[in-house]
Amino acid sequence: MKKALLQACVLCAGATTAYAGGLDRSGQGINLIFEEGSVAQFRLGYTSPDVSGTMPSLITGQPVDSGSVANDFFTPHLGYKTSLSEKLDFALIYDQPYGADIDYSPNYPLSQNGLALAGLPGTSTDVLRAKADTDAITALFRYKFDGGFSAIGGIRAQRLKASVAVPLAGISTTPPQGGYSVDTDAEIDFGYVVGVAWEKPEIAARVALTYNSKITHNLSQTESNDAIVGIVPPGIPVVGRVGGSSSTEVVTPQSINLDFQTGVAPRTLLFGSVRWVDWPQTVYGPPIYTSLTGNNLVDYDSDTFTYSLGLGYQFSDEFSGAVTLGYESSQDTPVSNLGPTDGFWSIGLGGTYSLEKAKISGGVRYTDLGDAIADGAGPGARATFTGNSAWSVGIQVTYALN
Repeated sequence: MKKALLQACVLCAGATTAYAGGLDRSGQGINLIFEEGSVAQFRLGYTSPDVSGTMPSLITGQPVDSGSVANDFFTPHLGYKTSLSEKLDFALIYDQPYGADIDYSPNYPLSQNGLALAGLPGTSTDVLRAKADTDAITALFRYKFDGGFSAIGGIRAQRLKASVAVPLAGISTTPPQGGYSVDTDAEIDFGYVVGVAWEKPEIAARVALTYNSKITHNLSQTESNDAIVGIVPPGIPVVGRVGGSSSTEVVTPQSINLDFQTGVAPRTLLFGSVRWVDWPQTVYGPPIYTSLTGNNLVDYDSDTFTYSLGLGYQFSDEFSGAVTLGYESSQDTPVSNLGPTDGFWSIGLGGTYSLEKAKISGGVRYTDLGDAIADGAGPGARATFTGNSAWSVGIQVTYALN
């Protein structure tokens, strides 16, 4: 009973994560390590967000719509788990823990090239956008002690790549500049996972506490922006592309996951999680961007706590279902235009059908994304994002190999 219920809960609570704090996507879950025997697991989530807002025009002061800024994305997960001995388990997990895929309307004020606003032709026409991708492979071990206790530890290899454009950057310089963009190379670096767990199978109880270390990437990058590179008679400015290569350190943050479950009645499982992420550790300040604006390209003021609570029920020997509620409190401070939401609440439904060697799970989640005030061209020109949401669906297959 508890295994089938847990599969429905894992999918509903984890595979369809939509918009947790910062760039969080997968939640870095490790429930696979608790499967019995040897199993292979495949999971794929798909999220369709609806995020839009308005910002006053820099010329007229009238509201300008951002368009739908957040693109749809997938959250894949692959895993293999086996028992090396009666005491020692091993799992290999692939996921994409962090990501962003944002682009704004060409008419949006922050998508306007600073030199174009100054009336100079020949400028780039890129929009305000950001795309960041991470891929992580975690090798995880679990050693079981007496009394239901176990220790967890492992190594995580993570690959990070990003591309960002901020066309308005440099408008306040003398002379004005604009059309800023940065593209990084892919960088692979390493971190670790440690944790403890306690189980009591008789009541389907488990508590697991895991710590994910920060991972520091030293990103090689190419920055460029439009600038006045010369004057032609009779005094007409010539716009050209300037820039250079450099490297900048960026950290994906440390985090702590607390996961729990327990049977509360026949065929009924209560489960939930708390996730803390130390987002102020994540600072990205490429040198040309900071010289143009005096600010970092990416930074966060506050850490985040994300909560989930669910109830699962086994309707038959083959089918189990679950409902999950999720919540993340808002920070009530201006957020980045590259992630213009602030907190959320969500509800998800999931189900698992058990075959002889396979368990097939499916789930759907609705997320109400919190209203946000985003940084603008100044305190009087900030953007407002309200009424936003996301739908997520997912499927998971866990196949017993022995």
